[in-house]
Amino acid sequence: KNEFNIGTALGFVDNRINFEFDYYTRNNFDLIGQVQTQGVGGVLTKAANDAQLKSSGVEFSLSTVNIARKNFTWTSDLIFSHTKNKITKLDAFTQVVSMVNGYSRLEGYPIGAMFSIPFAGLTEEGLPTFYRDAERKETYNPTNYSDINFQEYAKVCLDQLKYEGSIDPSIFGSFNNTFTIKKDLRIGIFLTYSFGNVLRLNPICNVYASDYSDLTASMKEMKNRWMIPGDEDVTTLPTIASKRQYETIQGLNYAYSAYNYCDQRVAKGDFIRLKEIYVEYNFPQKWFDGQKVVSSFSAKVSGTNLALLYADKKLNGQDPEFINAGGVSSPISKQWTVTLRLGF
Repeated sequence: KNEFNIGTALGFVDNRINFEFDYYTRNNFDLIGQVQTQGVGGVLTKAANDAQLKSSGVEFSLSTVNIARKNFTWTSDLIFSHTKNKITKLDAFTQVVSMVNGYSRLEGYPIGAMFSIPFAGLTEEGLPTFYRDAERKETYNPTNYSDINFQEYAKVCLDQLKYEGSIDPSIFGSFNNTFTIKKDLRIGIFLTYSFGNVLRLNPICNVYASDYSDLTASMKEMKNRWMIPGDEDVTTLPTIASKRQYETIQGLNYAYSAYNYCDQRVAKGDFIRLKEIYVEYNFPQKWFDGQKVVSSFSAKVSGTNLALLYADKKLNGQDPEFINAGGVSSPISKQWTVTLRLGF
């Protein structure tokens, strides 16, 4: 890679205000990826130098002593980062299934570009329909969805999909405040934030099937699905298809899979999180002067991941920092910790 980096650090008012700034730009070449081959050697894909990438970013931090008194001090630390990247050359192909999952590599787009199948509304029977042409005029035949092909290559159908953005945030950082009272009591409030990316909502249509059992569980969004004629005007959630519809409408399972990857199932990944609050107390040192065993004692109570102060309402409770990798997994949980420190 070829890289240029410049930065500066400044202090003002007897270093009560400190500022650091960095800027970089990189041209990356001969990046390694999977390249499709003719299969002569027995494999269809091989690792090869197939891409070039241009990236740049800025980062600055600001540390301030807002109040400095004999018995009270308030300090703040702000970190801000902004990054962007774009693939400038690529000698490989990407399939639709990777594009709608956000794992695609496409020339002219950032790493992790996410695309969606354009949603065209529900039929009078509550079945989902999707656009199949660049002009958004022609839809897939709602009586035969077999033409929906997730294995198609991007060069063939790129203009038929909707670009949503990158799954990686472009802006992120933190904001920390520390309050010290009489040098013994410390209170900290730590916030983190992230902006500029998109998320694929949790699949809702994996509960759609041709038959059900008592073990079938549904998301609460299902209560807003299409249920009677006319609901297509007030909801975008498809109906639960009958077994007859699954048997008579060819490729209906493709339609419900496509709904998971349509533009209705995308939300902003922006968030502001209350990452941590803590209270720490150092017991007066005079209590331990002359003691032969214990020389100091402090106690700390902290809570982490306490609340999302801001997130896209469309997430409907889904955590923007949590990516379900499959199987049984849990999102980020709240934690409370009590710490006792003894000095001997």
